[in-house]
Formats: sequence, structure tokens, C-alpha cells
Amino acid sequence: MRFSFLMGLSTAATMGITLTTVFAETTRYTVHNGDSLYSIAQKYHTTVSALKSANHLSSELIHPGQVLLIGSSASFGEASGLKTNSRSVAKSPSDYTYTVRSGDSLWGISQKFHISVQSLETWNGLDSGSVIHPGERLTVSKPATKISVLSSRSSTPDASDLSLAESALGFTIADYAKTLLGAPYAWGGTSPAGFDCSGFVQYVFAHFGISLPRTSYGQFDAGTPVAQTNLQPGDIVFFDTYGSGASHDGVYIGNNQFVNAAGSAVQIDSLTDPYWGGHYIGARRM
Repeated sequence: MRFSFLMGLSTAATMGITLTTVFAETTRYTVHNGDSLYSIAQKYHTTVSALKSANHLSSELIHPGQVLLIGSSASFGEASGLKTNSRSVAKSPSDYTYTVRSGDSLWGISQKFHISVQSLETWNGLDSGSVIHPGERLTVSKPATKISVLSSRSSTPDASDLSLAESALGFTIADYAKTLLGAPYAWGGTSPAGFDCSGFVQYVFAHFGISLPRTSYGQFDAGTPVAQTNLQPGDIVFFDTYGSGASHDGVYIGNNQFVNAAGSAVQIDSLTDPYWGGHYIGARRM
């Protein structure tokens, strides 16, 4: 696959992208037992509202081990539209946020800002199971650094750019596959109204413009073979559940887990399960 990175700051306004600047460095705080947003706000001289806005929280409920972005009330006040009494000082923007729009995905946003899905997840306290929603604001640049982008007149991305893009795409394919969990199983099915295993895989990849053969046997002959030790989200894993050959497949999502149409619905299973581990025959990266 080849990708072009066409997103520059000069074109952000014409593409309807909302950028919010934050002018103070932020730190990260890991929530401990007994912590509350109020106590954390007091400790770091900020406000509960600023903490909620900076961390995309809809309530004041937090959990031990959760990582929060912490900054001054002046910096978060600017990010959330709050007024502060601090004197404004002209500085270069050190952080940017992006407002999620309908149809956005983590992979799509990562391409706009030439960053990885992993970075988006880390900076925003997300994981591979997180779902983003329109109106949500995501941090798209490290604190105290500027967005690294290529202009629309830049040359073709080099190999490292392509590798990053392909990895990011894999995470987004895995994310999309998980949105179909619970769709019913139907022999020969190729839509959310009913999927069989290969129909599900074909449908997921078609969402990203990637055309695959209809059957699991055909899909096993596509793409590039991947060793089990090198599996990445977005790879297709195959099994010989009906005798020899790739009679079943699913989309790998990380941590030895994969999404597949099996049993009565689209579900998550594990390669560590004795059944699936015993029938595993290989993987392909498209």
C-alpha cells in the first residue's frame, strides 16, 4: 500500500478542522487510590472543569491507574474556553487538539497529522478497545512540540513513512472490526445483517478500500505471510476448523485476540484458547 500525507496546517481551516492551542506544558498524573478530580485539581492548582475538558471526561469518576493530563488552570482554561485571571504571554503553541468529526477514525486522524495511532492512544488515555465520538477533542501533538506534518507539495513518503502508515491502518482496521461485535452469524453472509467468517473479513477490509477474495481459502492466498510472533492488529489469522486448509479466519486485534464470525455472532476469541490455538495455521498481512 502507498499513502500520501497531504495535511498541512495551512489547509486545516479549509478542511473544517478545529485546532485549539494550549500555551503551557502539561504533565501526566497516574490516579492513586483515594484520589478525586477535586484533590488532583487542588494539588496542581487547576480546576475540575479544566481536568475534565483536558481528559475528555463526561463525569468526575476516575479509577486508580488511570493517566490524566495535568496543567495549569491558565493553560487548560484556554483549551476549554474558560476565562482566567492570568496575564496572557505570547508563546509558540506547544500543544494542539483536534475535534472529532462524524466519520473520523483514529487511523484517519493519525494520517491528517502524520502521527501514529499508538501515539494518539497514549496521549489521550485510549486503548485498542476505545471508540471515539463526534465532538470529542483529541490531543494530536506531544506537549511542548509542534505538529510534524508534510505539506501537500512534499515528495512521496519514504519507506519509514509507509511502514508507519501501514501499522496505523492495521490498528484502525482492528478498531473497525470491533464495532461489528454482536452482528449475527449467517452462512454465506456478507453484511451486518449476517456474516460468515470470510464474509466478515471481506466486509471489514472493503470499508478501507481493500478488495479481498470472497472465501477464507482465497484470502489465505492474498497478502504477505506473517509469523505468529510478528502478528500486528489488522492482520488476518487463519484456522483449519473443517479439515485441512484455511476454512476459517478472523481479524487480529492484538494481545493474542481476534474478531471473527463464529458460533452465533461476531465475537472476540483468543489464540491462547486450546481450540483456536490447536487449529491455527497462519496469518496474512494485506
